[in-house]
Order: sequence, then C-alpha cells, then structure tokens
Amino acid sequence: MWPWGHLAFGALIYYGYRRIRRLGVSPVVVGIALAFGTQFPDIVDKPLAWNLGLLPNGRSLAHSIFTFFIVAVVLTRIGRDREQQELTTAFLVGYVSHIVSDLIPLVLRGNLYYATFVLWPLLPPVDYGQEIGFIARIEALDITAGLLVQLAIVLVLIIYWYVRARAAHRPPPRHD
Repeated sequence: MWPWGHLAFGALIYYGYRRIRRLGVSPVVVGIALAFGTQFPDIVDKPLAWNLGLLPNGRSLAHSIFTFFIVAVVLTRIGRDREQQELTTAFLVGYVSHIVSDLIPLVLRGNLYYATFVLWPLLPPVDYGQEIGFIARIEALDITAGLLVQLAIVLVLIIYWYVRARAAHRPPPRHD
C-alpha cells in the first residue's frame, strides 16, 4: 500500500475510535502523531532493507507484531509518565493500522505466506524476490485518474481535519 493509503486507513480507524469514545476534535499535534504512526513501519524497514541491506526485506522489523508490542509498551509507559496518552494512542493506532492494512489484501487473496511478515523473526523472512527501492517504485508509478482521486481525497481530508482542529482548539477571545 502507498503512504497515502496507510494514512487514510489509519485516519478512518482513529476517527472511528474518537467518535465511539466521544472524544471530540483532537489537537493538530495528535494528527501529526497519527500520521507518523501510519508511516512508521515503512520509514524504518524500507531504508534499512532497500538502501542499507540491514534487514531481509521492506516488511520485517517494524512490520513485526513483536516490534509493535515492544514499541507499544515503551511508548505507553513514557506517555503515561508525561501525560501524553493521546499522542501515544494516536501513534499506536496509526502504527497498528499500517500493519493491518498491509495484511488485509494478502489474507483476502489467500496469500498467507506473504502475511507471515508479522511474525518475523519467529518465522523466516518472506522472499519477495528482487526488491526495488522507493525511487524506482515512484518512477514506475502510473499516474491514473484513480490515483489522482485517491490523492485528492486524502488532501481534502487533511485540510478538513486541520481546519476543524485549529477551530476547535483556538483560545477564546480576550476581553481586556
């Protein structure tokens, strides 16, 4: 999945979570934590695998459920100590949504071998064959109407969320 797909999927899950819990509009910084969380596994794994050769492939260390749990425990502890639970929750929802959104298409197509990346290093790394880097993937990307619609939807959602968050968290006017 492309970065904007992970962002949209994570945002929908987090928005649903906030609606169910009746939490209202989150501050801008929480949205940034969520966005970072939705990209985190790829930010870690892709460069370490594709550019540095330190990981077996672009879905290994940070895509592993074991790493997610370690990060979740550490961040939850830090977030609780510093009263940053909302930031921690947003990041972790984004993070786990990334892993889930990578899994869903594989499971739906019955490609369970490729879904075993979530259990690395307990299971051997998935053999994707020759992987190409991010730049090569971007160069090979077909600019279609569907792609432009996806990007436009994500852009509209980001602008809507940002404007709504800014308005909800604006300090009241001063009456001097």
